[in-house]
Amino acid sequence: MRATVRRVLILQLLIVLGVAAAYLVARGFHPAWSALYGGAIALLSTWLMGWRITRAAHAASRDSGQGAFVIYAGVAQRFLLVLVLMGLGMGVLKLAPVAILVGYALAQIAYLFNKVETGPEKK
Repeated sequence: MRATVRRVLILQLLIVLGVAAAYLVARGFHPAWSALYGGAIALLSTWLMGWRITRAAHAASRDSGQGAFVIYAGVAQRFLLVLVLMGLGMGVLKLAPVAILVGYALAQIAYLFNKVETGPEKK
């Protein structure tokens, strides 16, 4: 699982850096910084998901109900984290809202490029 999350994080980082570079060339520093901020939110959210899944696997080995609870708590935690950080970036830091959203949304595309085998294990 760690390798999968690491792959997604690397892809997200590459995408975010590309988006920020495009904003820097086309619109300037402020929107580029905003896109980086949005991408950082996506990276943090992905890392948190990976950490929660690892914790859920450990909890599920002891009690399957506890593992499910850890997953659901992680989903709520990620949602709130993204919401708070988006609000902080747009409201308090006065970053460009569209650039934040573009950086965040395009970073999520990394999940499409990350193939995870879900079939039976091959030996």
